[in-house]
Amino acid sequence: MRKIFILAVIFISFYRLQAQGGFQTFSLKQAVEYGVKNNIAAKNAKLSETEAIAHNNELLSIGLPQIAGEFDYQYYAIKPTSPAFASDLVLFGLPAGTKVYFDLNHNINTGITLNQLVYDTRYFIGIQTFKHLLILSHQTTALTEQDIRYNIIKGYYEVQAAKEIIRLLDSNLVIIQKLLHDTRETYKEGLIEETDVDRIELGESTLKSQINNTQNLYDLGMSALKYNMGLQLTDRIALTDDILSLRKQIADAAPASFDPSQRIEAQLLQTSITLKTYDKKQRQAGYYPSIYGIANFGGGSQVNNFGDFFRKQDLGGGATASNWFDQAYVGFTIKIPIYDGGQKEASVKQAKIELQKANNDLENFKNQSTLQVDAAKTTFGTNLIEEQNAKESMRLNDKIYGKTQTKYKEGVSSSFELIQTQQDQTTNLIRYYTAVKNVLTSRADLDKALGIQ
Repeated sequence: MRKIFILAVIFISFYRLQAQGGFQTFSLKQAVEYGVKNNIAAKNAKLSETEAIAHNNELLSIGLPQIAGEFDYQYYAIKPTSPAFASDLVLFGLPAGTKVYFDLNHNINTGITLNQLVYDTRYFIGIQTFKHLLILSHQTTALTEQDIRYNIIKGYYEVQAAKEIIRLLDSNLVIIQKLLHDTRETYKEGLIEETDVDRIELGESTLKSQINNTQNLYDLGMSALKYNMGLQLTDRIALTDDILSLRKQIADAAPASFDPSQRIEAQLLQTSITLKTYDKKQRQAGYYPSIYGIANFGGGSQVNNFGDFFRKQDLGGGATASNWFDQAYVGFTIKIPIYDGGQKEASVKQAKIELQKANNDLENFKNQSTLQVDAAKTTFGTNLIEEQNAKESMRLNDKIYGKTQTKYKEGVSSSFELIQTQQDQTTNLIRYYTAVKNVLTSRADLDKALGIQ
């Protein structure tokens, strides 16, 4: 009964730990998928796509009707006066020097104005660029996600290789500690010299130092992997794909051909060329006329007393009239560029230069990416050869170590030879797993250079 209770407590605790997000397991595929969704750079790239859509809508709205209302109220504490000729004053029966006012104390003007772009070549060219701006945003997101995948894959390889090396070193430490114990017992019996004990103790110390250094690399690599995945550095995770199973998932053969256009960077540069071409056309369109339409409907009123805004004038005989007067108009404006001191010419020249630079960048990238592929293929091939050599060295060293152990037990071999052989074995094991890791990371470099997602 007590055992059942303990198992239940352990199960509940483990369930709660997982429910709280305190423990998560990831295969390489799961780590990549999680990182693409949760990495801050990936999130910002998605937000930039949404922002690009909003920006396009903002530019598109320039060609839609622009309607604005207006309400203007003025109170003249001192009314403005206007000059008048004496003859005019006499005509109206007013004495000379009389001040003439054309404004009443309270003035209100209100209305609604509609402005509409009728024709502007620059706007219509701008509309054509909207689709390419969205494409550029999508491609930028794809490039960000590619970099995130690449960093996670390489980080996963580094961590799992360090983990395997630590496991091997720990296993060797157990062996050497047992050997050290047995050697000390033999020394106490006076059958060997103290130097034999010292040699094994030195080997143990060296091995512990290796374990400590590799553990530090593992911890640092794990932190970097969490960061690239968008996890908190305090999150607890476990990686389920070991280094050898990951090695089986990649092919040793590299593609014979390479098309630079497969690279997302090339696609970005091509889209940039398209946008710069439209930019040049848009600047050239500055020489063309543009037409804008306008319509307005409104009204106004002037009264001496504020309350009269809401009363009607008494015209006598029972007739009344409103203090408000309506007005409306329609019209259009044609803007024709005539001379701007060479401003447009200089602007167009700059656009042509920017377009040429973009074409040069694309051509340069094609050569650069081809060079990257050649270098990545060479590195990958070299690492494959090193992996085979390390594997063969490990096999031979295992054979030598086994024979040396047998000789040592029989008293034929010295502790120095045994420790040296054990150190050689550790070195070859580390060399092999490092070679496997290098094959994996160089394959990741090659896939990136080839534009393989």
